[in-house]
Amino acid sequence: MNLNNYYSRQLRLPEVGAEGQLRLSHARCLVVGAGGLGSAALPYLAAAGIGTVGICDGDCLDVSNLHRQPIYSAADIGTLKAELAAKRMRELNPMIKANVHPVFLNANNAFLLFSSYDLILDCTDNFKTKFLINDAAYLAKKPVVRASIYQFEGQLQTYLPERKDACLRCMWQKVPEEGCVGTCQEVGVLGSIPGFFGVLQANEAIKFFLGLPVLQSNQLLFSDLIHYTQQSITLERNEHCPLCGTHPSISSLSDRYSWEITPAELDESFTLIDIREKEEVKNDPYLNGPYLHLPMSCFDLAQLDSSTKYALFCQRGRRSASVVSALYKERANVFSILGGIEALR
Repeated sequence: MNLNNYYSRQLRLPEVGAEGQLRLSHARCLVVGAGGLGSAALPYLAAAGIGTVGICDGDCLDVSNLHRQPIYSAADIGTLKAELAAKRMRELNPMIKANVHPVFLNANNAFLLFSSYDLILDCTDNFKTKFLINDAAYLAKKPVVRASIYQFEGQLQTYLPERKDACLRCMWQKVPEEGCVGTCQEVGVLGSIPGFFGVLQANEAIKFFLGLPVLQSNQLLFSDLIHYTQQSITLERNEHCPLCGTHPSISSLSDRYSWEITPAELDESFTLIDIREKEEVKNDPYLNGPYLHLPMSCFDLAQLDSSTKYALFCQRGRRSASVVSALYKERANVFSILGGIEALR
């Protein structure tokens, strides 16, 4: 494939040219999350010629993803998103390298993954992972382009460590509890919304690698796509921030809430509860020991003994986390198993 023909339109830009295209070919960008935001950002990173793009996502494609993740097809359901996205990128531009990281980002792998890349795109959809990316990026001195969406609106921020930008913990010192803001599954989302913000993330990344101006220091850009309004909010670095303040208390990574436990921490004092639905349990029973089955759709706290310790699990730990986070202040004897049934096995 002729390189000049492929990139001919952007090579004509004075801000790109042959020198800029060479810079892009040497760039290394990690995209964490290959969902709505990531599936919009990834094709533009590949098409622009970002030399190495890593895709970190441990999830498999579900039919409910397709309306907002158009790089996939119905025939792909059940396949790892990271593998599907990498295949699509190689088809789009065989001159770039697409690295597959088919895992969920966690405290054990974050530094290792970040070390191979020059820029991180936060395309995740939950607070815990966003704060993990924030903490790892600060400690590893890696720039981040992050986006978040809610129904018809979203926000964009570019964090550059050399500018001493405010981090997430400057605004929220503790990770917000799961469920405090509705997810796409709970409150809904129009498919084009994550597409819009994912493209903005790719645009910021391309500008970053070309040395063009990105969002200003401590600038948070809000966009309302119902009324097409935008506003820019200036963040302030907090001297009391537990991560980047004058007397930091965070020096290592953690991706756990106090109510989360690993399978290794289970003992005979715990009663296990499978909160998956009946069909899931029927098709994939847990056979490694005794447990109760209380489906999430009809879960009732009154069914639990206040003197017993319970450990809830689902397939991968996300649904059990949402249930326990809502219960924990009321009942401190209920825990969620990290990684769900897949970790238990």
